[in-house]
Parts: sequence; structure tokens; C-alpha cells
Amino acid sequence: MNKETKYQALASWLDYRLETWRNHRDINYVSQWDEYYRLWRGIWLQEDRTRQSEKSKLIAPALQQAIESSVAELEEATFGRGKWFDVQDDMLDQDPSDAEYIRNLLQEDLEKTGCKDAVCEVFLNGAIYGTGIGKIVVDQTIERSPSEVPVPGTLTTTRQLVEIPAIDVRIEPISPKEFLIDPSANSINEALGVAHEVIKPRYHVVEGIRSGIYRDVPLKGSMESVDFGYDPEIKQADESDSVKITEYWGLVPKRFLKANADQDDFEYTKKDKDELVEAVVTMCNGEHILRVEENAFMMVDRPFISYQHDIVPNKFWGRGVAEKGYNPQKALDAEMRARIDSLALTTTPMMAADATRLPRGIKFEVRPGKTVLTNGSPREAIMPLDMGTTDPSTFNQVASLQNMIQMGTGSADSASQGGDTASGMSMMQSAAIKRQKRTLMNFQNTFLIPMINKCMWRKIQFDVERYPVSDYKFVPYSTMGIMAKELEMTQMVQMLQAIPKDSPAFNVILLAMFQNSSIHNRDQIVNALMQGNQPDPQQQQMQQMAMELQMQQAQADIQKTVAEAEEEKAKAMKWQSEAMLNQPNEIDFQQKILKLQKEAIGLEKTAADIENKRSETARNIPEVDHLQSETILNLAKAREAGQKVAVNGNIQ
Repeated sequence: MNKETKYQALASWLDYRLETWRNHRDINYVSQWDEYYRLWRGIWLQEDRTRQSEKSKLIAPALQQAIESSVAELEEATFGRGKWFDVQDDMLDQDPSDAEYIRNLLQEDLEKTGCKDAVCEVFLNGAIYGTGIGKIVVDQTIERSPSEVPVPGTLTTTRQLVEIPAIDVRIEPISPKEFLIDPSANSINEALGVAHEVIKPRYHVVEGIRSGIYRDVPLKGSMESVDFGYDPEIKQADESDSVKITEYWGLVPKRFLKANADQDDFEYTKKDKDELVEAVVTMCNGEHILRVEENAFMMVDRPFISYQHDIVPNKFWGRGVAEKGYNPQKALDAEMRARIDSLALTTTPMMAADATRLPRGIKFEVRPGKTVLTNGSPREAIMPLDMGTTDPSTFNQVASLQNMIQMGTGSADSASQGGDTASGMSMMQSAAIKRQKRTLMNFQNTFLIPMINKCMWRKIQFDVERYPVSDYKFVPYSTMGIMAKELEMTQMVQMLQAIPKDSPAFNVILLAMFQNSSIHNRDQIVNALMQGNQPDPQQQQMQQMAMELQMQQAQADIQKTVAEAEEEKAKAMKWQSEAMLNQPNEIDFQQKILKLQKEAIGLEKTAADIENKRSETARNIPEVDHLQSETILNLAKAREAGQKVAVNGNIQ
């Protein structure tokens, strides 16, 4: 068996299985998906345009609004909080710098490649079709930027365009109608394989052959037998310029991979014949093998990820918003069309005419401003038929059906919830998260976290210079984890409002808040707070020495104050003795002497209080200063009184 024969055998082996998977998908799902897509777009069926039972072609926007509201809530819950994922170390080492580096760099790279827009389209596909699918694509690109380049032999520079090779990892949203999977599997990983089918221009294959990516295969005339109508919206101007590319990722017999060997024929064992290996196979129009090779990814994983908007047990394909609201939407459309048709008949009713009273050959029609000639009285020739009136209860029925769609889909009318205030917006957001919690959990566990892991692995494998890490064990956190952090943040804000700023717990809670936050300079703020909470040993020693000096100075001041108090007491006693010699008014003098003695006793008590405060000086220096100042003031007053006694021989 030569090499080309082996390629043909692989194409037959793969095409048989893909055709089986395609038939299963088309028979069970595609017609429903087309109907859901049509209702979301508001497109009237072509076969219904000639239907006589309903003249109105109205499609109510209730289901469309439910789909878009659900998608908007998912987008807000995922991306409305700054950084929408986090990467932490698995704690096997104590250095978190590699995880921080990976997180920041990967966030920047994904933003550059339009990851948010791609994920939002995946959300939309999940809401319409029930399952959102994405593909991790690795591209070799060229980054061009102007740069100053020195001119050889001179000291001058010139501005030139510099081209630098780069590796881009991006997310490509995939329509379920372009995706094939083994129907016996419930997930991508457990399936025999999966495939992505797309219609591309012929030059795509030609360029791939020229660049060596694809094998050189004959393309002339191969497109004539290809059915391009699996998507009703695909309109090919010239199908001869288009090809169908099928990219298969999954298990294939190992013997087919040896078709890449240089020899035309080879011997293989029974083990080689029966063994299955992970590979990627690209086919053109279901018959030509463009590429076949083993899975070259470091983790030997498939580049596809998916999530179910609502899980259907034991099924890969899920249930979306469109499916949940389909039946009440059809009833609502029928109700509104019937009402519009009824209004048209009651406003412009059918007419009955006496053919004998109309001129021969006249074309009878009713329209505004038209003149009808009759033979005799027009009242006897033409008469409108009584069509009755439109039932007003239909208006209530429409509101009931709209409410039924909202209930069935879990959506809500944002205009009726009153979100003008900050608290109102917070309540709306909280309610939206509760409604979408199950979908968000599905998205996080089966799509977002695997996507972050796959993107990290691709970057670490193919972009070694920008991702020079040796520790591959990281733990990504995403939507629901961030939502939990927000709840913790709210609780900590409430605690901060109840704790004084000088409390030791204040800085601890503040540090935890910044650690939980997603602001762009979180790490710098956290490091600054941690350094602030850990005092410098040298500064702490200087503060202790200053405190000891303050204590020594305070003790010296206290001793000085006590000595001055004793001295003033002695002077007061001396002034008392001298005053007794003068005795101008014995009774009044004795009373004032008693007052002076009380003041002296008060000074002694103050000195004793100051002595008792010595042990508390280090903790209460301001209080000591206050007592010292008060004592000095009292001593000054006593000295002044004594001086007056000495001068006047009387105490004023």
C-alpha cells in the first residue's frame, strides 16, 4: 500500500464517522436551531409568506429581548469587574511572583487578541442554541513597529519599520452548526473526536499548499459534489471558488499516521493497526487529506471548549434561552397577528355588492378615495359586512404571554425594576447573578477555567521568551470566585465603617480588601501596606530611645516641681509668721491664714499625685505635662499672694 492509498484510506475512515455524526446532529438539532435563530433575528419564514390564514407578519421581540438580556447579564457578571480571572500558585512553593507574572501577562495578551468579544459571541450562541463553543487558536504573527536604527558608518539614526515574530493565542467562537462530535459522548474530552467544518475561499487552500502547511492535492472539479447548503444563510456567488475545510481533532488508528513516512510502503504490527493515538487531520471537501499529524500540544489536549447554558443530563448539547421561551413566543406571535388581522377587518371590513347594480366590466375594490359607479342607490348596491369588534381581552392575553416568556427564560424587564440609584443598581445586579448562577457555574467549570489553562499551556509551550516559567502548576479562578470576593468585599467595607481608624484591626481589614480587589495596581498597594504594618527596626529603636529620654526628662521635671513646691511652702510659712506680727485684723487674718494653709496642703497633694503618675509617664506624657503646668500655675498664684502679704501685711 503506497502513501497516497493510505491517505485515501484515512479519508474514508474519517468521512464515514463524520457523516454519521453530521446526520445525527442535523436530524435532531439543526432544524430547531434554525427556528431559534430565526426568532432571534425576527425573520419570517419564506413558506409562511404566502399563507392566507394570517396577513400580519409580525414577530414579537419578547424572546429576542430575553436572549439579549441573558447575554448582557452574563457579560456583566464575567467582565464587569475589571480583571475577570485570577491565577494563583498551587502553594507548592513560597514564591507567588511567577503566578502574578503569568496572570498579568496573560490578561494583557488575551485583551490584545479580542478575547472578550469572542467570549461574548460564545455567550450569544449558548443563549440561542443551548451550547457555546470556542476554539483555542495559536497563530504565528509578525508585530510591526517603527524604531530608530543606527546608520552604518555614521553617528546618525534613521526610522525604520521593524518586524518581530510573535505568537498569538486567541479564542475563536464556533457556531454549533459548524461543530461535529461523537453523539455517544457527553463532553469533548471523552469523545472519540470532534471536528470543525467551515466554508473558505479556494485561495486559503492554495496558500496553505504554497507555504507547506497542506499537502499538494488536486482541487479542480472537486467542489462540484460538495453540499454547501447545511447553513441556510450561506449564499455562494460562485461555489467553484469555495471549499469545505474539515479539521478533525481526536483519535485515529496509528497506522494512518505512518503515511507521512518517506517510504511508499511499510510493515506494521497488529498493535499498530489497533492502537489509537491523538491526532489532527485536515480534509478538503471530504475527500482530500491536507494534513495529518500527531497532536503536538504539550498537554496532548484538544483545542475546543464548550459550556451548556442549561445542562441536559447525559447530552452534549444543552438547552438555551430560545428553547425555554419558544412555545410562549409562538403563542404570542399568533395572538398578536390575529389581533392585528382583526383590527384590519373591523377598521376596513369586507364589502358585499349587488352585481346587477354595478356597471358591466367595473373592477370592484375598496380603497380610500375611490369612486364607485352604481346603477341606482349606492345604499342598495354596496353594503359593508358587520365584522364585529376586536375582543379587548386579547390585550391582557398578550401581557400574560410576555410574562410567561420572562418566567420561562429567567429574564426580567430592566425598565420595570427601577435601577436609578446605586442601591437599585446593586440590587438589580445581585438579582441577575442569582438568576444566572447555574449558567455561570457551567461556564466557569467547563469553559472559562479550561480556557485559561489551555491558553497558559500554549503560551508556555510556544512563547518561551515571554513566558519563562518552570512551575506549571497554577490554579485559575474566574467568575464565581470573583463574585464570592465581591461579597467578602462588601462585608469588609461594613466592618471598616464600624471600626475606629486607630484600631489595630483597621489596617488588617484594609489589607485584606486590597488583596481581594481587582484594581490594576493591587500588588503595589498590598506590598506598601505590608511594609507599613511592619515597622523598621532602626526606626523602632530610635522611637524607644526617644521615649526613654522623654521619661527621664519628665521625672526630672517632676522632681524640680516638687522641690519648687517645698520651697514655696517654706516661703508661705515664713510669710505667715511675718504676717502674724502685723495682725491688723485678727479674725480676718486667721481666716485667710487657713485658706493659705489649705492651698499649701493642696500643693502637697498635687506633688504626691505627680509622683504617682511617674509609672504612667511613658503612656500618658500629655497628662503629665498638663499636671505640671497646672501645678506651676498654682505655685505662681501662691507666690503672688505671699508677696502681697509681705508688702501690705494683709492677704487680699
